[in-house]
Amino acid sequence: MIFYEHRAEEAYMGVICDHPFPSHVHDATEIVYLTADSATMSIADKRYQLFPGDLAIAFPNIPHSYDEISEDAEGICMIFAPDTIAEFSQTFRTAIPESPFLAPAAQAAGLRGITRQIQGLSSDELAPLKLGYLHIFLCYLFTCLPLLPLEKRAQSALTYQALQYISEHFTEPISLESAAHALGISRIHLSHLFSQQLHINFRHYINTLRIDRACTLLQDPSYSISQVAYQCGYGNPRTFHRAFIAQFGVPPNQYRSQLTQRKNMLMSFSPKDNKPPEFSANV
Repeated sequence: MIFYEHRAEEAYMGVICDHPFPSHVHDATEIVYLTADSATMSIADKRYQLFPGDLAIAFPNIPHSYDEISEDAEGICMIFAPDTIAEFSQTFRTAIPESPFLAPAAQAAGLRGITRQIQGLSSDELAPLKLGYLHIFLCYLFTCLPLLPLEKRAQSALTYQALQYISEHFTEPISLESAAHALGISRIHLSHLFSQQLHINFRHYINTLRIDRACTLLQDPSYSISQVAYQCGYGNPRTFHRAFIAQFGVPPNQYRSQLTQRKNMLMSFSPKDNKPPEFSANV
């Protein structure tokens, strides 16, 4: 069984999972770089055993799990939305790694060094600094990670086909009927696939992807709330407004205000201070 994991934060950079975690998908990229002991992951139904220096990557909407984590395993984990670093957004949406596993010998020379820098960041480091390191990491990574266009990827499992189709079309007018027709199956079959395999309603899944995308677009003040709604696939701002409140408990304009407040507080933080400012807004 696979379940959809909704991630509230745009980007996570921290320690790896310290316990087994079942097969799941999310509209985010997940990278694991092991620095000590061993771990076993499954990515798209193939198992990979990781040792120090090994790297594994799951692109958006690719099922993956943590099968075995040794007691002394250490490493870093980076989970981030495809649009976090705009330069690589298209890559994450239109390609897939030839292999999701990179041994040290296959990695770019600078990758280990930047990984050590990321591992040395404290949990309260400022977000812009972390994203800067992530940008550099990806620059190195894509010099050594062979990619294939999505259309050339052999994918036999219907679940994966459905997830990939939806990840490419969720910003368009899409329904259970239209998606089922595109996949060549009945709407009942597709509905059962979501309820039994992903344990999520089809419409809820679409809304989750759209709201995740909206959270990224809301960070750009040049977009109006209506423009964000339409770009995320909503037919009108009212529907977007209701869906956003259902997921976050606040309307999109309030969410944007909280983001702006947090950004301004970060910009006003002085490196001479003992610690970053406290934030009361839950964004």
